[in-house]
Amino acid sequence: MLSISPLLAWFFTLVLLLLAGRATARLALENLPGLDRHREIGHAAMSSGMAVLLAPGVPRPPGVVSVSFFAALATWAAFDWGRRVRARLRGRAVESCTGSPLLDSHHGIVGVAMVVMLLRPGMGTAMPGMAMGAPPGTATLLLTAYVWIAALVLGVGMTRVLAATAESGETQTVLSSPATVYACELAMTVLTGLMLVA
Repeated sequence: MLSISPLLAWFFTLVLLLLAGRATARLALENLPGLDRHREIGHAAMSSGMAVLLAPGVPRPPGVVSVSFFAALATWAAFDWGRRVRARLRGRAVESCTGSPLLDSHHGIVGVAMVVMLLRPGMGTAMPGMAMGAPPGTATLLLTAYVWIAALVLGVGMTRVLAATAESGETQTVLSSPATVYACELAMTVLTGLMLVA
């Protein structure tokens, strides 16, 4: 059984809060180029919800509240993904926050992974390090495999973005830099993977 130390839990909590702050700041600055409000609302809500569950010493919300929250986010992400697919089928250019259209459904799958993790015995109001009452089922194993593959794809994507930025010599603000998006998405994905194998 994997156990996350309080120090590591605080690290991930801060990363999640930074992601939520970045998304909120982008929503406040409506004139940013390429701003997708649906995507940024999802980023802010997902990262804030995970931070509340993860932060050491913070009272956890009731299990039914957490499950309902992440199920609603997964549904929101699924509708947003459908909107992107329809736009592409109509020939419109749609930017992906993960850099790959294949990962457009990523937020919805992460939301489902959170719901599955919270519904596991002994995990309803706790996060990694708490006792697990039963071995992981097929759904958990499939989600775990997806999450870690997605983490690998995001890591490779972030490396390519950083290399391209270094070659071009261009500078971008933290809010609009693709590398920032990759870093935040990667941290959230790795955290989800750790939760699933806990």
